[in-house]
Amino acid sequence: MKYQYLVYIPLLAIISCNKPDEKVDNSNSITPERSVTLASVKNNVGKEISWKGFLNGKTPVFIHYQIDGDVIVGEITYLNTKNKLPIALLGTIGDDNSYRILEFEKSGNITGVITGNPTDGVFKGSWFSPKTRKELVLNLVKKDTALVSKEIETNLGDLFGRYHYQYSEAGYQGDLEIKRLPGSKAVFGLTSVTGEPARNLAQIDDDTIDLKTTHFTYKLSDTDDCEFKVKFYKGFAVVQYTQGVCSGQFGLNATIEGIYLKTK
Repeated sequence: MKYQYLVYIPLLAIISCNKPDEKVDNSNSITPERSVTLASVKNNVGKEISWKGFLNGKTPVFIHYQIDGDVIVGEITYLNTKNKLPIALLGTIGDDNSYRILEFEKSGNITGVITGNPTDGVFKGSWFSPKTRKELVLNLVKKDTALVSKEIETNLGDLFGRYHYQYSEAGYQGDLEIKRLPGSKAVFGLTSVTGEPARNLAQIDDDTIDLKTTHFTYKLSDTDDCEFKVKFYKGFAVVQYTQGVCSGQFGLNATIEGIYLKTK
């Protein structure tokens, strides 16, 4: 297994490299995913949780989702839009019960990041745009609905393909590809870069694995604790470390951990 470390330095940084101890400004970046532990206990089948409220007290929104262990799958609808089309939501629940939910376009681009901690029928938090860097206050109240949860489990034959996420063109970006091989084998590879101005790289070169279920655990050779789990769902995959953050294995602040949307 090879590890590659790569930093793409823009022309501006090269011009100003004669300035001593100049620090890289990461204000255009957003860390894609904090470490969570996926629980094995499922939420009640068919139970959909719904919220209604406002962004910044002005923009009306409706959110609904189901919870599978620590994974959140749902939709957000902006009620002030003409067509009121739902947008996909995928997220995780942290060990402190905090929610981190990503608003995905079909391309894998993330248009919004919702964070908060719902309690006693109220969801207070924030909505953040990776593109504009704008942050809005989120206030929701719980609603009783008769929505039926969609199937999120996948099967082994449908998980192969390409997965992607990006926090806008300037932010963190990641790609996961997995191909089927004969005899319960598969080949997969992972690549992720940090946001501008410096594009630091985290990469797992293509490698062959045994794959008999919709998830697998992979450990980097010649390391003691750099291990991660990949769990596939219907239309997306969750990658998370199992023993820390693989410190020193990738470029500065680069990570393979995150939620990847299936795009092909």
